Amino acid sequence: MSEAPEIGTDLAESALPPASAESSLRVFRHRDFAIFFTAASISNGGSWMQLVAVQALLYNLTNSGTWLGLSTVVTLVPALLLTPYAGVLADRVSRQNILRITQTVQMATGFVLWGVYVGHVVSPGWIVGIGFVNGVTAGFQAATWQSFVPLLVPPEDMMPAVRLNSTQYTMARAIGPAFGGLIVQVWGIGACILFDAVSYLLVIGTLLLIRPRTNMVAAREQKVWEGLRQGAAYLWHRRPLRLAVVLALIVATLGQSVQYIASALSERIFHHSSESNAGLLAAYGVGAVTASIVTIRLGDRLPRSRQMIIGFMMYVIGVGLIPMTHIYFVGQIGFFVAGLGHLSVAVSLNTLIQGTVPDEYRGRAMSFYLFCLLAGLPIGSQLLGSLGDAIGFHTTLLLDAGALLTVVVVMLATGLWRDLDATPEMIADAEVLRHSLAEIHHLDPARAPRPSLRAGSRESQSR
Repeated sequence: MSEAPEIGTDLAESALPPASAESSLRVFRHRDFAIFFTAASISNGGSWMQLVAVQALLYNLTNSGTWLGLSTVVTLVPALLLTPYAGVLADRVSRQNILRITQTVQMATGFVLWGVYVGHVVSPGWIVGIGFVNGVTAGFQAATWQSFVPLLVPPEDMMPAVRLNSTQYTMARAIGPAFGGLIVQVWGIGACILFDAVSYLLVIGTLLLIRPRTNMVAAREQKVWEGLRQGAAYLWHRRPLRLAVVLALIVATLGQSVQYIASALSERIFHHSSESNAGLLAAYGVGAVTASIVTIRLGDRLPRSRQMIIGFMMYVIGVGLIPMTHIYFVGQIGFFVAGLGHLSVAVSLNTLIQGTVPDEYRGRAMSFYLFCLLAGLPIGSQLLGSLGDAIGFHTTLLLDAGALLTVVVVMLATGLWRDLDATPEMIADAEVLRHSLAEIHHLDPARAPRPSLRAGSRESQSR
């Protein structure tokens, strides 16, 4: 059977110039991006240090994987519910001002958590309550942050900036837990919490200094619900975007959530202390950083579809390896491989949305993408934590790896994976997108899914 033309090799590469490590790193010539990148790296590192400390603290207080899952649910559910609304907000008001407010609130909660800890009044209730407040602010921040980064560079440098934004987060994921584990051993849990609170000052100061491009603002007289509905329709009626958000939900539930039960895995599987979750999370981060280096060097030469399949397979191998032995180092290898998968999947899905959706829809599109990520994390962490308590973490992780493998098989068998290589031109023109997908999947265009958008078509005509 002859192969159908691949969007990733024929169409996508004609639309996007080949990227290299040098072209990706050129974005650091833009002062605002360089300053923001540096401050965000340090602050995100502090957040991961705090995650190590708070996970260990909560597990020491409760000795329960279910509590670890519950704390994740309480933190992420508010963010989950608010993220779609925040996406509309990010398309209507200054993204910079939203970030100033959310970063200030999160700094305040960090100092409160440090205060109750050093005051010896900390309890699971305090931890969960503060997590809830952080979840509310994260709901307003997540989509805004993602859609704010492209405003720090010229349009032609947007994709390298998006990749490097993912890289700084994965660098923080690697360095934060490693330093967090060291600081816990030397100065205690409170030092990690304090460092995180102080690190927000860097980002707040940066947000006062930088001057981003003005984002294209959606009509403010439009009702929030109408703006949300139009954003949802734009995304849902374009199959590659719809596929991206569904895959984000799956990978968050079955893959990323493993890191939120690392304290329990450290004690139950590897017979280490709960504080040894730092070594597992650090290995996960090192894997993500390693994948990010490869991604920067490859640029656009590796199609998103292949990147995503490779990432899912890394998750299968990594999650499946963790319960195979009680040797802690093998567990670190499993987390390292899962980290490779995390970055590969995240970059392929993130660049699809950031690189193909016009700016006036970007905040809302990112909000639905992040909605699925935020939905998957509490679902997965609660599911894995509760199942681990009930049937054991060995069996739970093997079932998890099997579910991830099933997703890969379905994607390959149906050919849906190739949809991720759609170009901006194809996403913008629903009819072109429909015929292109039909060609790839050997369908009659008349039988292909119709990604037409009534509301979007009216807006296109008015523009």
